Amino acid sequence: MAYKTPSLQHAPRHLWSWLTLPASLTAALQRAYGDARQVRAQVIGSGRRRPFHAEQRLLHLHRGERIFWREVLLHAGDPQRPAIWAMTSIPLSGLRHGLLPLARHGSRPIGNTLFRHRRLRRSPITLDSLPRYGERAWRRRSILRRGHTEVLVEEYFLPDLPRWAGRGRR
Repeated sequence: MAYKTPSLQHAPRHLWSWLTLPASLTAALQRAYGDARQVRAQVIGSGRRRPFHAEQRLLHLHRGERIFWREVLLHAGDPQRPAIWAMTSIPLSGLRHGLLPLARHGSRPIGNTLFRHRRLRRSPITLDSLPRYGERAWRRRSILRRGHTEVLVEEYFLPDLPRWAGRGRR
């Protein structure tokens, strides 16, 4: 079933800089909060499992391949007011090819670690709006590639996302 990705014009204007940011959301969140508060990742779940159909298709996985997944809420010290819900899916073969540290991050966000790899390339970002935590939330999704290894990153922007105009280093 094909679906059309909504254009950026359908998103609230205050989300545009977030939705189109090609770099780490963790670093951008730190700048948006604008103080010494550290961005934290509250781990909702992680582990190894079979991929969902969309993950299998987007990561070009063969039948029977498994992934490591990690689901987190990003916040600045108040877990009751998360800014971003994020899910990262990595083929287990990718963990054997230099991405194993991502599976051992604990409560640290992995965005900054991912974007430190110089050979990392991001696919075009797709946007859509889906229900999340009882409200409609904008989601962006992309594939990060490092050599032959692909990482699927999904991020939902929640109501407590701080306003940010996108200024500063990327």
